[in-house]
Amino acid sequence: MPGRAKATGEQTGSLFSLVEVHCPAGYATPLHIHYLEDEAVYVLAGHLTFSLGGRHVAAAVGSYVHQPRGIAHGFRVNGEVPARILCLTVPAGADHGRHASAAQASLLWPAALELETLADLAARFSIDVLGPLPAAPAE
Repeated sequence: MPGRAKATGEQTGSLFSLVEVHCPAGYATPLHIHYLEDEAVYVLAGHLTFSLGGRHVAAAVGSYVHQPRGIAHGFRVNGEVPARILCLTVPAGADHGRHASAAQASLLWPAALELETLADLAARFSIDVLGPLPAAPAE
């Protein structure tokens, strides 16, 4: 799943990072918690459902979803259409300034890693991987 840094921690003095991410249809992150940074997502294309602290939030084009540190969260791309999002991390990512840390990349592209391997890697950056994203209730 390709992503492109729009602003890195190096460019912003570690204040924030901004990444544009292309997500295939049906893609889902694992449910996880960041302890050192907040995340915000702006939806550029597609329809997503976010799991956020035990509730589910639908997000279409133009939606903004704040994912505060310390709250379990993740998202799923709904339907047959890929999604494109901007992901803002404050302060700059799990690596606090280095471009595209392994933990951030693996949370955005976990298909290449087993969940246990991902959890071990993410823990180094104060991120807990809790398991697969829970399904949203049927509407």
